[in-house]
Amino acid sequence: MRWRTIVSISVWVLLLLTTKLAAGRLSEQRWQLLAVAFPPDKDVAVWLGGAEKTLTSKGVFLVKWQENVARLEIAIADLPPAETLGWTGHQYILWVVDTEKRILNLGPVPLRGQGAKWKVQVPYRAFGLLVTAEKSPKAEAPSTAVVLESLLPADPLLVVPVLRLDVPLVSPKS
Repeated sequence: MRWRTIVSISVWVLLLLTTKLAAGRLSEQRWQLLAVAFPPDKDVAVWLGGAEKTLTSKGVFLVKWQENVARLEIAIADLPPAETLGWTGHQYILWVVDTEKRILNLGPVPLRGQGAKWKVQVPYRAFGLLVTAEKSPKAEAPSTAVVLESLLPADPLLVVPVLRLDVPLVSPKS
């Protein structure tokens, strides 16, 4: 058991030294997002981390790729209301971005207080998630008001491809 802990800590230290855990903002109009390629018939948990205004916000999503669809269970905690962050009249929208840079609006985050739990399905096998504050639930592209992004798989010993995606952002509508 002790060797597993040492290996686990070593893997995380190596990751911290060789790459950032979050990709993050590239410029005012671009975001670099981590995307995971999910193996078939295996449950994989991936962390969600807060962005500049929501550093203490966090979450996790569990993915199972089966029969050409990814089934996700998502849980978010400590996400303050959009109004308190200066985005009055905005709501949080979940986006999926695949490795071919297709961006899909998965709809509003069902926030209750500062947390949310829900399930969705995604037609992509390799993707990352992004949560932004949007004026319209039918927004066609993610805005620069990023609040959460997908990070790395929760299991530091899991070996799966993790890719960096350059996502274009639009200025939020007032």
